[in-house]
Amino acid sequence: MFKIAIMMNNYFHDLATALLVTSGAAVYYLTKTAEATHSRDAIRFFSDSYRRLTTIGRVAFVWILAAGVVRILNFESFEWPEAVGKNLVVALIIKHIIMFTAVGFGIYAWLKVNSKVKKLRQAYNLEDEAKAAETAIGGQIPQS
Repeated sequence: MFKIAIMMNNYFHDLATALLVTSGAAVYYLTKTAEATHSRDAIRFFSDSYRRLTTIGRVAFVWILAAGVVRILNFESFEWPEAVGKNLVVALIIKHIIMFTAVGFGIYAWLKVNSKVKKLRQAYNLEDEAKAAETAIGGQIPQS
């Protein structure tokens, strides 16, 4: 049962990494589209989507950290012997380099996009709505 739990932890750790990267890429491309629209309603929709995708990204990042600790603690007894036994050490190293780079890309995308989101909110006078939505129960944007 312990081995199954470790295997599931490792699987969900990889899945959280993919979720962070894909939500980061979605936010990045949504930002590009929103910048080109010049529509207040589109910017409002983008602002709400950004807030929700950021929540997903934060949860994924916390899971990456938490599951990563479990993964590191069990690496020598679980992943390493399997990789050595199947002569996949190089593949395992490459996989972890790709995953680390992917998380770095996800974080970078969010940091870069965050400043653009603030500028768009200011340009379309959506700052107050965004703050209210972030503090509202249920996270619904109030209608103007």
